[in-house]
Amino acid sequence: MSGTVLELDRLSVGLPGRTLVHDCTVSVGVGEAVGLVGESGSGKTLSVRAVAGLLPEAFTTGGSIRILGRDIAEMSAPELRDLRATRIGMVFQTPRAHLNPLRTIGDFMTEALVHVAGRKRDAADRRAKELLDEVGITDPGRRLRQYPAELSGGLLQRVMIAATLAMDPEILLADEITTALDVTTQEEVMAVIGELRKHRELSMLFITHDLALAGAVTDRVAVMRHGRVVETLHSSRMRQEAREEYTRVLMSAALDERGARSPKSPEAEPVLAVSGLRKAYRVRGADGGREMLVAVDGVTFELDRGGSLGIVGESGSGKSTSAKIICGLERADGGAITVAGEDWSAPARSGRERRARAKTVQMVFQDPYQSLDRRQTVRECLAEAIRVHRRRDSREAVSNRIEELMRQVRLDAALLDQRPKSLSGGQRQRVAIARALAAAPEILVLDEAVSALDVTTRVEILTLLDTIRRETGVALLMITHDLTVIRRLCDRVVVMRSGVVEEYGTADEILDDPRAEYTRLLLDSIPREGWKPRRRRLGRTAAIPTVTRLHAVPDMPGLPDAPERRDRP
Repeated sequence: MSGTVLELDRLSVGLPGRTLVHDCTVSVGVGEAVGLVGESGSGKTLSVRAVAGLLPEAFTTGGSIRILGRDIAEMSAPELRDLRATRIGMVFQTPRAHLNPLRTIGDFMTEALVHVAGRKRDAADRRAKELLDEVGITDPGRRLRQYPAELSGGLLQRVMIAATLAMDPEILLADEITTALDVTTQEEVMAVIGELRKHRELSMLFITHDLALAGAVTDRVAVMRHGRVVETLHSSRMRQEAREEYTRVLMSAALDERGARSPKSPEAEPVLAVSGLRKAYRVRGADGGREMLVAVDGVTFELDRGGSLGIVGESGSGKSTSAKIICGLERADGGAITVAGEDWSAPARSGRERRARAKTVQMVFQDPYQSLDRRQTVRECLAEAIRVHRRRDSREAVSNRIEELMRQVRLDAALLDQRPKSLSGGQRQRVAIARALAAAPEILVLDEAVSALDVTTRVEILTLLDTIRRETGVALLMITHDLTVIRRLCDRVVVMRSGVVEEYGTADEILDDPRAEYTRLLLDSIPREGWKPRRRRLGRTAAIPTVTRLHAVPDMPGLPDAPERRDRP
């Protein structure tokens, strides 16, 4: 490696009267990968967006940004456009949010090739197929005809990487690209990028809050806090070189997986029993016909009153579908559900019954910014949830209950008049948990509720949930792809793959001595000291969900269309 591709020299980013990034100095050499690590709000993404020219107009920058030896402040507008179109590639955290749902993958892949590189349509199509094949996507011709909703998150992230590589950039800016991915898909995506870097001598600036992952896939790591780079470490010697207390905190948060789980009491009775649960969708086949995708097939488990159960698996494994059926957001095609001694197998027949079920089971979603009404203050949000279930409460009783909920989730009462945009990610998730607790439920379903949080905030939220469980007796059903979350919080574990249960037992049994090969694969995919990502999916056809060709007429009563296709490579 020789030469420098990207150099940030005392970069500052801010708004009028407020500096958010202070004197950030980072360099990336030819073929080198550098990690930019820190908690939410540390300035990682702002620094990278300054390089890509994606800061809003109100933001100002200071210091210098040099790419291939040239200061971008000295470039003309046409030079900057050419630089950002051809020399810099950026992959974002949520690929689905950056793709037009009304346009095919082929339209997205060929746009820059046709309108920037000037290629003919046929040549652009051929190049797009080559790029999809390069990132490990099988049947690229079919993928180019599909729409974003028909691909899983892992496949969409590969599509984004392939499209970014279309113009042969010198450096890849990767902004939290694995945050929402399961561990096996994360490993696959990072292995693909590793191979591309070696093949193309591609440089990379990798932004993440996961210090263990950054250490495994980069050459050096720059740690940011409060807008400043506090230290830069060699990835292979982070533990020996770390001098800052903040870096040690990040390391300990990533490594401290094992929580104080309670053993199952012999007298514990199930508050939730699921038996033979089944759900299927009609989906579009490769030839335009209709196929039946079995999303959940024969799922059986129990959740003890006051206990904690984790359902873990890859994207498309059926874990979220199972949770939505339990919460009444989806209707099962078969099986039995018993909640607090009542049969919930059939959907609620009236508004009163729906409210009664919602009082028993509440759900906390992955993205609190999307699940909270951004027009409401925290006070209004909690008051609304309380009045739905306690209509006769006086204004004073509602106010007292709001204060009680704020204490339960360890939030300062001063935040009651704030709106979601003024809160941090961890604070928003605490508000979402408080809103769910407003009904005093017996079961709290958490659907990837901590996957988008940085490691220290994630530990705080998991500790909070365990405390709430012990104080209130609410049972926790945790839906996640992160086995470290399961190890820290859950007493029992269900491992799902392609809609079926691979393994079911106590957390210690499954995480310390797994019987299923798939569980061992999940454990092997967790970043740790000495770990390197490998491509494992090739030839693993068992990961494909059960799909059956429908020979009947297209109109099949009772079988819904799939809201989202979870294809596998």
